[in-house]
Amino acid sequence: MHPLLVSAAVVVHEGRILIARRKRDVPYPLLWEFPGGKVEPDEDPKDAILRELKEELDMDAEVDGIYDVVYHRYPERTVLVLSYRCRWLGGELRDLDVTEHCWVLPDELPGYEILPADAPLVARLMQESL
Repeated sequence: MHPLLVSAAVVVHEGRILIARRKRDVPYPLLWEFPGGKVEPDEDPKDAILRELKEELDMDAEVDGIYDVVYHRYPERTVLVLSYRCRWLGGELRDLDVTEHCWVLPDELPGYEILPADAPLVARLMQESL
């Protein structure tokens, strides 16, 4: 079975990183993650991340480029996460399809229960901030 293709946004603004908390009624409820979601058939992953940011947080952003690629096996499925460095274009964020969001410093990330597939991104962000 092929892995599920997912795109995720690494949005850094004024030294802080955007994370969002998953809803209660989804797999891995209430864990924190980098915003994003599955790439639809025939959808460009860059377009998917912009769509997901709009759907989840009413966020307008610009994709700067690929940040990292993560392959992760969950018990129920395997995911291939294409993470993109994104720039917030301004405006007020609204929690539309997430429980909440916050902007955190890289060294604060270990204080949040992060979705397992996003853990390598957290490790990289922390290392780069040293």
